[in-house]
Amino acid sequence: MQISYGNSGRRTTYSAPRPDYDAASEHWDSGSIVQCRQSKADIAVSRRDLPLALRSIPDPPLRLYCRGDPGALDRPAVAIVGSRRCTRQGRETAFALAHGLVARGVTVVSGLAYGIDAAAHRGALAALCEGSTPPASHRSTTIAVLGSGLDNIYPRSHTGLAAEIVAAGGAVLSEHEHDEGPRKHHFPARNRLVSGLCLGVVIVEASDKSGSLITARMALEQGRDVMAVPSLVSSPLSAGCHRLIREGAALVERTEHVLETLELEWTEHHETAAVPTDAVFEAVGATVTSLDEIIAATGMRVEAVLERLVELEIDGQVAGHGGGYIRQPGRVVATAE
Repeated sequence: MQISYGNSGRRTTYSAPRPDYDAASEHWDSGSIVQCRQSKADIAVSRRDLPLALRSIPDPPLRLYCRGDPGALDRPAVAIVGSRRCTRQGRETAFALAHGLVARGVTVVSGLAYGIDAAAHRGALAALCEGSTPPASHRSTTIAVLGSGLDNIYPRSHTGLAAEIVAAGGAVLSEHEHDEGPRKHHFPARNRLVSGLCLGVVIVEASDKSGSLITARMALEQGRDVMAVPSLVSSPLSAGCHRLIREGAALVERTEHVLETLELEWTEHHETAAVPTDAVFEAVGATVTSLDEIIAATGMRVEAVLERLVELEIDGQVAGHGGGYIRQPGRVVATAE
């Protein structure tokens, strides 16, 4: 896979085959998590050793503490952030976007928070479960940036998720001392690092007063692209995204839109099994069909089913209803050309 992107008129090319993931590291017991938290392998990255993108922001950190692979900071990345109290559609959209980006060699950065952040990290991890083993220097992954120290993961219930990110070849970052707890003022400061590490930021569900809008503002100040996913006009969680779009943010609905906005070019070099374009649609009935029933009927991976369901919802062909999905009246199965 070849990835190129323009930066101040220059084009840089990365040769990035699809990533892999060690399935044996997918499940962590409590002993493994404790060992990860007490690891002496954490790296302190000084300001002069930060990646150029992060050194060039108006207020770069004096140092970053890194648990995991510091090389992850040098790879082309996109941030996906949004509301902690998100809808199911928002979670699925974040999951699908992250999955698609990592599968195409782009690293996903977020803040390890509840809601959209966690969905983005999990979508990236799901993509890392698939594919062949690429050269380590070109491998896409996921990065979590904390508003607390590395030995004080916040939220605490995401300690296991942080450990999975490290095990999958990603990184967990903080500019705070290891035992420092979360503070309210830490999170706006954290957001500048999330955007600073990236080529652009995607906002998925944000109210008009969401902290994600701080990330969007900082991204603009840093010269990064800002993108937003539209949703129902009646939802308070759409207000922030719609305001960003009115003010000039790029409207994105799927992975390809993000790549186009950032002028990223990619070419798959690995053959993948063809998936019938209407398999998921066929599995959704006129009555409520659960996600488990759709997966069983299609035989597809859960992440592929979710990505397709998001596309079908955006196209108005299916709708979330009663804990499952239902086909919209008058819709018929589209025949693949």
